[in-house]
Amino acid sequence: MTLTPALIESLLTEAASAPSAHNTQPWVPEITDCTAEVAQVRVGVDPARLLPHGDPRSEDLHLGMGCWVESLVIAAAEAGVRTESVTVRGRGPTLDIRLRLTATESMASVESTAGPTRVESALTDGSAWPRFGVADLHHRQVDRGPLKRSDPRFAEATEICRNVMAETAVRLVEVPDDAWRGWLRRAALHSYGNRSVFTETLRWLRFDTDDPAYDQDGLTAECLRIPALGARATAALDRPWLHSWITGLASASLAPVALARAAISKYASSGRGSRIAVLPRTKRSHPHHLVLAVPDRPALTAADEVEIGRVLLRTWLTFDRHGLRVDVHSELKDSPTVRDEVATFLRGRARGHTDCQEFERPIAAFTVGSSTTPVPRAPRLSPF
Repeated sequence: MTLTPALIESLLTEAASAPSAHNTQPWVPEITDCTAEVAQVRVGVDPARLLPHGDPRSEDLHLGMGCWVESLVIAAAEAGVRTESVTVRGRGPTLDIRLRLTATESMASVESTAGPTRVESALTDGSAWPRFGVADLHHRQVDRGPLKRSDPRFAEATEICRNVMAETAVRLVEVPDDAWRGWLRRAALHSYGNRSVFTETLRWLRFDTDDPAYDQDGLTAECLRIPALGARATAALDRPWLHSWITGLASASLAPVALARAAISKYASSGRGSRIAVLPRTKRSHPHHLVLAVPDRPALTAADEVEIGRVLLRTWLTFDRHGLRVDVHSELKDSPTVRDEVATFLRGRARGHTDCQEFERPIAAFTVGSSTTPVPRAPRLSPF
């Protein structure tokens, strides 16, 4: 195997299939050196593609960059290129990741490796995860449409993931549907009721097919499963000069709802509220809901969160290998109020399980099920 700039560029193209919050694709890769035996790749961050209001701690950014790194590692392994090291420096806008790639003679010698972070063992054992390739990267898609529950396939996939994660600082925790739906409602109040967050989200919506960025990035009406008629109506309102009016009206109308929900939640947890009988809910079929949890202390570094992003991508690829797709709900842990509620739930689940007591911080949240309709392909930027 001989390394060439053309070969490395092809790997960077495959890495660009990685998922990112709002499909912002914030990575900026470059080949800093390439010989026949060794190539050096640097990937930085485009500050124009950050989410400072929706992702103020840069957590989603670091996870997305980790997904990019793992996509590159997987594509490189299939091409017979070894990822010898991954070095992460900086944080948020200053994040700087360096990868050293080397030529290898056989696929049998290729393993995924990483720097010394607290979650690296999830990736250094090449036999623990299924061996993924470029076809898996292309097949994986986020499905924002209805997902169908599939217990046997879900059980098989989660067993693989949990076995790999057993010796690492990450855990998969399943959440009951009633709690999940309640959290989604409260998280929506944060996403749409917070003027700054809502304005930022509007910036990445792509409802007008004549928009030059429609086929490049963001959240298209097609991917969000918005009917054509609704998309056209929304596109008419999706004008920068209208955004301030839309966000102002949304914030004003949702603020009373947020206060009412907070009061109801406080009353329900009080002594008087707890004595009120809860009406039985009608049982219905629903997909599985999962939270990826990590220890809350000590604080994770950017390198840790990038490494968790690598684990997250392999988790999603494992579900995809079993015929399941995910619908990501970052808003659950991006909303401060809901994040606290999820943390309380995780602490409650950990009681009586000494190996899980410290896993109380939600770092990713997603629904898992089988797709019931064709899944639209998210737009992609060229990596160059």
